[in-house]
Order: sequence, then C-alpha cells, then structure tokens
Amino acid sequence: MPEIEVTAEDVARLGESLGEISAFLAALDRVGTIDPWAFGPGTAGDAVRDVLGNWERYRLLLGRHLDSLAAAALNAGGAYARVEADVAASMGGP
Repeated sequence: MPEIEVTAEDVARLGESLGEISAFLAALDRVGTIDPWAFGPGTAGDAVRDVLGNWERYRLLLGRHLDSLAAAALNAGGAYARVEADVAASMGGP
C-alpha cells in the first residue's frame, strides 16, 4: 500500500492556499445586480436573478467556510511542528 507523507509545512501551505481561494471569492464582484428587464418579457429575468442570488449566497458561505478551514489548517500545521520538535527532543535530537 502506498504511503503518503505530510509535513507540518504541507499542512500550513494548505491553510495558506485555502485562505487565498477565500480571498479570491471575496474579491469577485457581485453578479446579482443584473436587471431582469435585460432578458425581455417573460420569466427569464426573474429566474436568472434567483440563480445569481443563490450564487452570491453560496459564494459568501463558501468563503466563510474556507476561512475557517484555513485557520484550522494553519493551527494544525503549527501544532504538528511543535509535536515533531518535542518528539525529536525526547529522543535526544536537536
């Protein structure tokens, strides 16, 4: 069975990457400002507004979750590094 090695730096980099994705989503302009009249008569304009409104909601929700995951990964990376150092010290290492 293959082994996967994950270092403290890998976990911290994951946290940084999640934070970058969250920042990207936050930087996107609102897309829900489209005027329904631009779609002509009928219900297409209202349907598009509903879809874009849901996109806005989920974009913001995803950003909040990514921020939370980023903070957790950065915290875990630091904890992982401390545990590695403590284990090395307990075994007579540097």
